[in-house]
Amino acid sequence: LASAFVGYASPFSARLRQDLWQNVWTADLKQREIPMTNNIDPLTVLATDADVAGWMNEGLPADRVSVENASVVTSCSRWPLLVD
Repeated sequence: LASAFVGYASPFSARLRQDLWQNVWTADLKQREIPMTNNIDPLTVLATDADVAGWMNEGLPADRVSVENASVVTSCSRWPLLVD
């Protein structure tokens, strides 16, 4: 789920990102009976609270999209496509 989020969700709006991972991808994983943690949030997989606090200390806004973008950027070995 986190890998799909990094690879596919980053260019989309917050509403579409949330719909993709909460409704579309999670439902697909459950339908295929792929084991996963209940109520998992890709952001908690991609970044720790300490990561988020460090980014905010460096001036990152506290909104979820900014934090998601930071987690995607730090999780990629190449340049991700982000729309902010």
